[in-house]
Amino acid sequence: MNRFSSLFRLSAIRQALVLLTLFSMISIAAWGGTYWLVQREMRRTVDARLSNRMEIAVQALAAGESLPAPDDGESARLIEDTGRLGFWTDPEQGAETRYLQRQTPQGVILLGENTERQEELRHILAAGMQISLLGSLLAAGLAAVWMALRAQKRLNIITGGLADVARGQLDKRIVLEGNDDLSLVAGRINSTTARLEQAMADMRVQSSNIAHDLRTPLARLRAEIETSLSKLVENGRSVTERDLGEALDQIDQITGTFEALLRLSRIESGAGRADFKPVSLDELFDRVLETFNPVVEEAGHELVVEKAAPAQVHGDPDLLMQLLANLIQNALRYGPVGQKITLRCHQALLSVSDEGPGIPFAERERVLQPLYQLKADRQGHGLGLGLSLVQAIAELHEAELSLSDGPNGHGLTVTIRFPAQVTL
Repeated sequence: MNRFSSLFRLSAIRQALVLLTLFSMISIAAWGGTYWLVQREMRRTVDARLSNRMEIAVQALAAGESLPAPDDGESARLIEDTGRLGFWTDPEQGAETRYLQRQTPQGVILLGENTERQEELRHILAAGMQISLLGSLLAAGLAAVWMALRAQKRLNIITGGLADVARGQLDKRIVLEGNDDLSLVAGRINSTTARLEQAMADMRVQSSNIAHDLRTPLARLRAEIETSLSKLVENGRSVTERDLGEALDQIDQITGTFEALLRLSRIESGAGRADFKPVSLDELFDRVLETFNPVVEEAGHELVVEKAAPAQVHGDPDLLMQLLANLIQNALRYGPVGQKITLRCHQALLSVSDEGPGIPFAERERVLQPLYQLKADRQGHGLGLGLSLVQAIAELHEAELSLSDGPNGHGLTVTIRFPAQVTL
C-alpha cells in the first residue's frame, strides 16, 4: 500500500493519470456519439422506407385497389382505428418491428418492417465499439504508465545529480540521453554547476591571492610598530613622523586592496547599469587626453590618440573613464621610460597599446582574474586588480575584451569591442 501511495505522489504518475482520465472521457463521448448517430441513421432509413410504402399504399386504396403485397420482413393491413398515428414500436408485438400507422378515408393503414437485422448490426457495432474502447484505453493506460515511469526515471537522475551538487560534489554532471526538454534542463543545470565550480575555484585562488597580498603589508606594519615600540620602551625614543608615515602607507595599501575588491564586486553585480546613458566615445577620448596627458608627459612618456568614426555607446561614462584610466596606469607602471601609449577608437571598438614587457599568451586569461599577478609583478606595487576591473566593466557593458601583442610584436594591446551602436 505504501508503495502505491509513493507512486501516486510522483508528479509524472499523477499527470499520466489525469491525461488518461481525460482521454477516457473523450473516447467514451466520441464512441457514444458515434453509436447514437449510427443508430439514428439506421432508424431514419427504416422510417424512410415505411414512408415510401405508405405513400404507395394510400395511392392504391384511393384508386380502389388492394394494399400492395409486402416483401419478406414487411407487413401491411387495414385495422380499426386505435388512435395511434405515426411511427412506433410495440414491445408486445415484437420490439424488432417498426410500425407506421395512418388514417385514410378507406381506413387505417398499418405498415410494419422487421428490424431484426438492423438490431443485430447495432449489437455488433456496440460490441465492437466496447472492445475497441477497452483496448484503446488499456493501450493508452500502459503507454501512459510507461511514459510516466520513463519521465520519472529521468527526473530522478536530475534530482539525484542536484542532491550530489548540494552535498558539495561540484564536479558532478547530469547525463541524460535524448534531446527533449528534460535534456535541456539537465544541460542548463550542468552549465550552472560548471560555472559554480569555476566560481568556487576562482574564490579559492582569490582568497589565496588576498592572503598573499595582505601578508606582506601586514607583516611590514607589525614590524614597524614593534620597532617603534621597542625604541620607545627601551631607548626612550619618541615615535617620529617617518614611523607613522610608513605605518599609514601600509594601512593605505591594505585599505586600497579592499576598496578595489568592493568596487569590483559592485561592478560584477550589475548595479552600475542603473546609470547607463548614451556615451560618445569621441568625447570620452577627449576627457582622457585632457586628464592623463599631463601625467603621462610628466612620467616621460607620450600619449597618442587616434580616432576614426567614433561611435556612441550605451553605458556609464564614469566607469568607461575608469576602464581607460586603469589601462593607462598599467602602461605607465610596467612600460619603459619614453614609450608611446596609443589610444585608438574605430567606431565601437577601442584599444590601448603600450611598449612594455607584454603578457605571455599562456597567462592572458589568468591575468583577468582578481588579484592575479605575474611572478615578476609581485615585486611591484600593483594589486592585481587593474585588468580585473577592466574585464568587469567590459562585461557590464556587454563588450568583448581581448589581449594581444602591441605594435611590432612588443608590449600589450587591450581591445574592447562594444555592441554595434550609432556612429557619430
